[in-house]
Parts: sequence; structure tokens; C-alpha cells
Amino acid sequence: MHARIPSLVLVLSFFWLGCPTVHGDDVAGDDDIAGDDDVADDDTGDDDTSDDDTGDDDTGDDDTGDDDTGDDDTTPADCSLISQANPAWEVCETGDDFCNGVFTDGAGCGAYCNAAGMVCAARYGGEPGCIKEPQNVLSCGDVNGHQSDWCECVFAGGDDDDDDSCDEDPLDPPYTMELDYTVASYTERHNWVLTCYPNAYTASGDEHEACDNQYSPDGSRTGTATLTFTGVPRGMYDAYVGGRHTSNRNPDGAFFIVDGNAVVIDQVDPSGDYVYDHHGQYCLEGTVDVILDSTVNGGSDSIFGAKLVP
Repeated sequence: MHARIPSLVLVLSFFWLGCPTVHGDDVAGDDDIAGDDDVADDDTGDDDTSDDDTGDDDTGDDDTGDDDTGDDDTTPADCSLISQANPAWEVCETGDDFCNGVFTDGAGCGAYCNAAGMVCAARYGGEPGCIKEPQNVLSCGDVNGHQSDWCECVFAGGDDDDDDSCDEDPLDPPYTMELDYTVASYTERHNWVLTCYPNAYTASGDEHEACDNQYSPDGSRTGTATLTFTGVPRGMYDAYVGGRHTSNRNPDGAFFIVDGNAVVIDQVDPSGDYVYDHHGQYCLEGTVDVILDSTVNGGSDSIFGAKLVP
């Protein structure tokens, strides 16, 4: 059925404008082979592309002068990422801008909060079953050996917050700092191979004894390596930890702690490359310890350096 459209109606049409939104995505990956050759390759392959969001502009011809003043960039917290990262971690309280709960494996609040892209704001004693011990106040960065604690996580902060919480001294601005494994301090040195290849790694076989006369393994592959940055100017830094990625690295991942923030780094890869892995972004100043803690499990972990990049 057809109806005739009055010519006046035809004049009153087509008033819509639209703007596409562009999203960019960047994935970087790198890995390695086990330490059997003398490869001194250096690999700094970390690349971050920030995407740009073009928001729609509403031109309302009516009376409604819509003005979209809003939190452009405010994405609610996705606390489910915490239990996805580790099903044993308990998420107990959630909101648009916070996630609270209990880690149960000794990982620390840095690793717990990092899973949701957040940082630790407060830490208390805690037990499995979402039990918080408010009387037991702890520091976010404590490496205290607790199997479980209560963590309170927030976003690193919006524009103003960030500036207030990590303001830089214009007379002492942040700059890139780097240390290598030769200046690290080691516990259980007998389990570390330091002089065979250009990295330090925990091992248990006696094949490395010929090239490192301090290596005398007890079979546990345990020990810690600590790099200490001193005089770090206050500021936000991307922290990178360097290790040799090989096929026989720790299948559970290498447990790195930067200024009290713990993150597990996957170093298993048959390429044999020396890779700087991104650990996280932190407000740092003064003395900053970067620790490879190989006491957590019995795998072979590697470190060749650490880098702080503002």
C-alpha cells in the first residue's frame, strides 16, 4: 500500500551527525631458551600504545542543550579480574572504585591489587573466609611472610589525585635508572649461577660448577637476589625486570617484588632471549628494592637487571 508524502514533510528531514570512535590495541610478547649457550643478546621489547578516544558530540536542535560533561575516562573497577588471576584469592567487598579482599598464597597486596589494574591503599591482617583484622594494620609493601592478609585496592588516581599523591620535585626530576645482576646481593649464593652467562639464575645440576666456583647446589634452587636503587627522585615510574627466558624456566613463574609490590613473571620460552618484562607502574622515591624471590617454589628463575623508567 502506498501513501502520498506531502512535500512539506520531505523538507523536514536528515538532521543526524555521527562520529566514529577509534580504539587501538597493542600486544607485546617475548620469551626464551634455557641457559646453555653464551648469548649476550639484549632485549628491551616493551612497547605501550595508548589509545585515543574520540567522544561523540551531540548537536541537539531542540530545546535540549545536552552538554556531556562527565567522567570520560571513568571505568568501574572489574574486581572479577582478581579471582580470574588466582581463584584462591577472595574478593569480599566491591564498588565502582575499589576492591577489597584476602590473598591466601603469600603473594602480597601488590600482586592482588595489580590483577585488577589497581594499587594497594591499605593492608590489614586477614584470614581466608573474608576475615579482616582491623586492629592489625600493615604497610602495603610489607614482605612479611604472611600466607594471607586483607587488601584494600583503589585506582592509582585521576588527574588531580595523581599529581597530589606523586608530585615531582622540579629541581630533582625523575630519570631512567638501571642496575644489573652483578651488583645484586644474594641469599643462598650456592644455589645461584652467576659467572657462566650474562645473567644470574637458580639451578640444581652440577654441570655449572666448572664455570662458577661459588656454585654448590643443595637441590632446592632457592634463594633471593636483591637490586637496590638509591636516591630515586620522587615520581611515577614504569618498573621493568630483566631475565633470560628459556624452556626450562620456572613453570610457576618468577616472583619479583618491586618496592613491596609482588608480580609473577612468566619466563618460560624456548627462544633464549634476554627480556625486560614490565612489572608495573609505581610512585617511587628514595631507596627502592627490586627482589627476585626464588624461595616461593623450586623452579629455575633468572635475573639480569632491573630498570625504572619515568
